Amino acid sequence: IMEHVENAGVHSGDATMTIPPQALKPEVQEAIEACTISIVKALNIHGPYNIQYLIKDDVVNVIECNLRASRSTPFVSKTRGVNLIELATLAMLGKKINGFDLSPMTLAPHVGVKVPQFSFMRLSGADPVLGVEMLSTGEVACLGKNFSDAFSKALQSAEFTIPPKEGSVLISVGGNDERKKRVVPIAKALADMGFKIYATANTAKVLNANEVSVTLLHKIKEEVSPNIADYLQKRKIDLVINVPMANRRSTMSDIITDGYIIRRQAVEFNVPVITNLQLAEALVEVLKQKNQNGNSIRSLNEYMDDLPWKQW
Repeated sequence: IMEHVENAGVHSGDATMTIPPQALKPEVQEAIEACTISIVKALNIHGPYNIQYLIKDDVVNVIECNLRASRSTPFVSKTRGVNLIELATLAMLGKKINGFDLSPMTLAPHVGVKVPQFSFMRLSGADPVLGVEMLSTGEVACLGKNFSDAFSKALQSAEFTIPPKEGSVLISVGGNDERKKRVVPIAKALADMGFKIYATANTAKVLNANEVSVTLLHKIKEEVSPNIADYLQKRKIDLVINVPMANRRSTMSDIITDGYIIRRQAVEFNVPVITNLQLAEALVEVLKQKNQNGNSIRSLNEYMDDLPWKQW
């Protein structure tokens, strides 16, 4: 079972994924397994397939079942230590599969994380907001001793620059005050780690009201100092967290919004941009354990040797 870090609405090809799941309750995972078996038997599937589920309030909903191999197959195979394509091919040919070749339903002693890669820098005007249309041009998968370790390695492999200790973060969240409050725990965690917090006016108002000390930066179109554009150009900002009102790409009618300009300027000055709160929360966990992440570099074979079933 692969779990998306981002909420539903982000294309699976653009989503950050983890094996095993980090937030799903054991009983929910059991329900997913039971649903999968029922679907496979009902459709009489013999070969590769993948099923997408949506979980809300611990209720399992089926989005779709695809009768094909996906590019997630090698990620799952290498993380679990079982060659799924070989097994799927045997199934398609009607061959018997020995039970010891199947992946046991036990946890591996490591975590796998897959992150997408994008080419927004090379696409003039492209808005780095993720949605239902796939935008990634590649992906990177890494293994680690826990989620933060694997996620840290994968981010760096995907050329995402992790903010330095006591760096600076610009936070801007679209929508009403209630929506902006969702970023408060993230901002507090960053401030507690020594990061300097910058924010646009309305976001700064909410953060200050919730005891997060921030420095106000004026929007780019306002042309008033201190201005976001100046800080991005002078590399005074190490990370941009900009969450638009709707988790979708900008259209031609709203392409010149303040949020779009902030995101696009950040891309052009090679400043990392995060556009959803779930990914921001995951990055905070990486930063909390930064000194412990990425220190244990091991080969895939070494990880496979530690698997109790040793079938890779």
